[in-house]
Amino acid sequence: MDRNRAILLNKISKTGFILYDIHLFLDTHPTDYQALRYYEIYQKKLDELKREYEKRYGPLTPKMTDGSDRWNWIDGPWPWEREYNEE
Repeated sequence: MDRNRAILLNKISKTGFILYDIHLFLDTHPTDYQALRYYEIYQKKLDELKREYEKRYGPLTPKMTDGSDRWNWIDGPWPWEREYNEE
């Protein structure tokens, strides 16, 4: 996997974790304005990162396929393929 792809996946993972953590906080503090604002900020950031990844490398999940001409979710590399795991 090329370095830029790995960096982008790492950013997506970290941002997703932050967003999930805020989500858990909001479960017990549903009216916390600052937490709601952080949630909105990080949700937008995660959406941007996912769009960037999809544009460069293809879909992260089957839901992200464009479905226009072909089912592009199958385009590699798959996690068990060597290219995916190379640094």
